[in-house]
Amino acid sequence: MSVDRDTSALDALRAADIRPERTGAARTRRLSAAQREFYVWILREFASSRSPSGEATRAAATRIEIDLAEALAVLAREDLVHVDANGRPLVAYPFSAKPRGHRVLIDGEHWVEAMCAIDALGIAPMLGSPVEIYSHDPLSRGEVWVRLDPNDGAWWEAEEAVVLSGSACCEGPSFRGCCDVLNFFETRANAGRYLAEHRDVGGHPISLPEAIEAGRIVFGDVLSEED
Repeated sequence: MSVDRDTSALDALRAADIRPERTGAARTRRLSAAQREFYVWILREFASSRSPSGEATRAAATRIEIDLAEALAVLAREDLVHVDANGRPLVAYPFSAKPRGHRVLIDGEHWVEAMCAIDALGIAPMLGSPVEIYSHDPLSRGEVWVRLDPNDGAWWEAEEAVVLSGSACCEGPSFRGCCDVLNFFETRANAGRYLAEHRDVGGHPISLPEAIEAGRIVFGDVLSEED
């Protein structure tokens, strides 16, 4: 199935409190050239199944000739990368160093973990590589599988699968607000039931084509300045 741009994807991003300045190349607009190089290095490490250690992160900062503490503070302020007490990146949207329930196989070679459903769907357009996503419906625990190829379209099972786009809060980093909400569901009914059972969550279910477009809007141009 080919996937066309759908303006509903923009409504979905608003529901998840993902503002325009958090999409595409705008995500890195307030970074210096060195900070952006550092950020891209972190993303590339995750994409190669090498969740960077604190030591490797410090070495990269030294190589780029950048102040590590300042760079990490800026990346956290921009809600791009968050690290643990040892300086190890745990969150580098769309990637996670810890299991999140959204496993992604990049180009048939590298397994990574995505922060949420939209992030998982954003990996293919960000890297320009085909991916396969393996996730589960939080209610039924049934598997949702997506194959997404930037040059060839998308396929998924279950056939009626949707993504819940929403947020539990509107303040702080995304991993505290929308990432736990942005999940795949086998059916729209399951997503509606989840919303009914979680009154603290606002949002609505969107189709897979809408979710794929949302992922492209957020991550599709993140690396474009590099190329």
